[in-house]
Amino acid sequence: MNTIDRRIRAFSIDMSMATILLILLIILGGTIEGADGGVVMFIAAAVAYFGTLVIPNFFSKGQSFGKRTQKIKVVDVKTGEPEPLPMVVLRELVKAALLISTVGFYAVVCGIMASSRRDGRTIHDLIFHTKVICLTRYVSDREGMPIEQTPAMKKRMEGSSHD
Repeated sequence: MNTIDRRIRAFSIDMSMATILLILLIILGGTIEGADGGVVMFIAAAVAYFGTLVIPNFFSKGQSFGKRTQKIKVVDVKTGEPEPLPMVVLRELVKAALLISTVGFYAVVCGIMASSRRDGRTIHDLIFHTKVICLTRYVSDREGMPIEQTPAMKKRMEGSSHD
């Protein structure tokens, strides 16, 4: 099952949280007398990014807050178990470096790869031998068991994108 839509929503949730945290940290950092603005900005960005993408792995292995809300998890390809924490940190460092060095173009490449590959793996998944799995099924999932509809449901769904 391809998880691209869930991955995009999870990434959006995580980046929204990181942005809010970044803004708060910059405001707090601005209150420190004598602090260099560039240093405060760099530290705030690092804390915000890793605070939203790495720290949640201490509590829920293989899941950031966004992944947890979307019911997806990052696991090792061979074992199906969540990656150890040092590998999660390294994976996020590589992903951040690629995102920053390409000024976000890497996110577009990841989207294309995840949607075109059958297994939905991206470059950082291939490097670290990971994959993203779905923990639950959504009603909108078209693969697998068909969901039975009552006549009333079929009538309401006419003309929608859910065939």
